[in-house]
Parts: sequence; structure tokens; C-alpha cells
Amino acid sequence: MKRVAILIDEGFEDSEFIYPYYRLLEAGMAVTVIAPKTGSCIGKHGTKAQVTERLEAAQSHAYDALYLPGGHAPEKLQLLAETAPFVRAFALEEKLICAVCHGPLLLASAGLLKGKRVTAYPSVKAALVEAGADYTGSSAEVDGKLVTARDPQALPGMMRLFLAQLEA
Repeated sequence: MKRVAILIDEGFEDSEFIYPYYRLLEAGMAVTVIAPKTGSCIGKHGTKAQVTERLEAAQSHAYDALYLPGGHAPEKLQLLAETAPFVRAFALEEKLICAVCHGPLLLASAGLLKGKRVTAYPSVKAALVEAGADYTGSSAEVDGKLVTARDPQALPGMMRLFLAQLEA
């Protein structure tokens, strides 16, 4: 059974958490919800997500992949000292990382975008390009072990790409 970490904080984009969470479970994956605090986090639209592990204690080696939903959470998470090393560790261990909407901001702050073909919500394009990314603006992109998607409408295509890599 593959293990997937989902990193969230308060203000995550509800649909970008709910849809992938249940698709991963449906595919037989073990899913752990990681956040800076224990208890639960509330999404932008009121979804309550139960946190199963604190970011401070999370170890990348315990997982096969990392998923980063968007919303306001990535902007908060990138301010925490433990976020960039946690995200970077997945890349250093050559593990799959998937990010949607504002989620790729965490890839930028972890220094993982130089020369990578990615997409994200248009408002974060400048930050990604500044971090060295080749921003395409397409619905979904795959570049090696990195899967990115533009917005909630891209979730079905993103999940097909993410699951195909996880199941390979």
C-alpha cells in the first residue's frame, strides 16, 4: 500500500483537498493529513479536515508521495521554517510530488522549480518564474516526479496523472 502525505493549514482550498483525499483512498492509498497543529484545519469554504500528524514530527521517508493543495494555506505554510525542508526532502528522495493552484508556491520556496515545467493558478506565475520554473499555464503538467495543476477544474486530469505515477 502506497503512503501519501497531504500538507495543509488553515484556509486550504476545500475542493483541492476533498477530491484528491477521497480519490487516493479509493485507489487504496494510505493517506496522512499533515499540518502545523494537531486537531483540525478549516478550509476556505468551511470544510473541516482532521489532522493526523504535525508537520514538526513528519518525516518524508515515511511516505511515497506528497500532495500540496492550494488556497491560502501554501502562503501560510511557506512562512514556517520546517515546511521547505520537508517538501525538499521528497524531491531529494526522488519521490512523487503533486501540487495544485497555489500549492506550487511551496515548491518554489523549497527551491525545487529551476528548469521544471509547471503550471499553477495564474496569480502565482511570477513567483514560480522567479524561482526558475518554465510556467506553462496549462491545465496539468508532469515533469519527472512533479505533477502540477492550475485550479480546481484541473483536478480530474491531475488525479489521473498523479495516480498513474503512484501506481507505476
